[in-house]
Amino acid sequence: REVSHATRRKILWDQHRFDIGDEGTFRKVLRLAEDHNKRKTAVYDSELVQGSFPESNRTGTKEDSGGDPPVAFNIENSLDDLEDMVVELQAMFLSKPDEGLSMSSTSFERAAALELTVWELITAAKASLGNNNHILLSRCRRLHLDSIEILLEHCSSILDNKASTELMARFLPSARELLESQKLRLGNDHTDVARTSNDISMGIQALLSHSPKRLLSLQLEDMRSLDQCSRFEHSCRNEKERIEKLFPKDADNIIAMVKEA
Repeated sequence: REVSHATRRKILWDQHRFDIGDEGTFRKVLRLAEDHNKRKTAVYDSELVQGSFPESNRTGTKEDSGGDPPVAFNIENSLDDLEDMVVELQAMFLSKPDEGLSMSSTSFERAAALELTVWELITAAKASLGNNNHILLSRCRRLHLDSIEILLEHCSSILDNKASTELMARFLPSARELLESQKLRLGNDHTDVARTSNDISMGIQALLSHSPKRLLSLQLEDMRSLDQCSRFEHSCRNEKERIEKLFPKDADNIIAMVKEA
């Protein structure tokens, strides 16, 4: 999963005794000076906080004695807690699939509160990080999509059309920003890009069907008209299918057949 440079540095050192280093060493690892590769540059840029590369050491973040912990550290702690809540909620809904839900039910209240909390975390993180493509924001946005999917999948019986529409209206902006960030860091052929492209396709389809006016009110790039929205949905669907073909589901069988030939 996505973690800050300081956390990744500590994990790699603890587990493999490999040090990706501070800013200077990390730039050398990425070979930024020699390659001028856009993806490598995006990987470096995704670590910047307010335009600067955060300091770190092999044990994690560098903190002045008695000082406040780094911004990324606080966001990661929040994400860890919220991701645990997602796992708990999913397990709760799966263990009691036939349990009746109401607006006052504990499960629904927790799911709704989770979505709102992640939405607020994204807003706060964007301001504190000063970097819309920071790697931790990708993790925040994925968590936001997951929290909305929980509501739509398990609480649809008590959500009216307006509530469902507003959830999708919050879903699409997070998905769009996540997709742009993923393409920069991961390239166009990554399975995460396929998943997010599918999310966007499904979100556009839902709003086109139930509230095209709300979809247009989002004023998302390349989606300023219904025709543009339809074309963008089609392109996302095609991208998802294209990437899936690069990673066949029967890959293990294909490899076994090649070995036997």
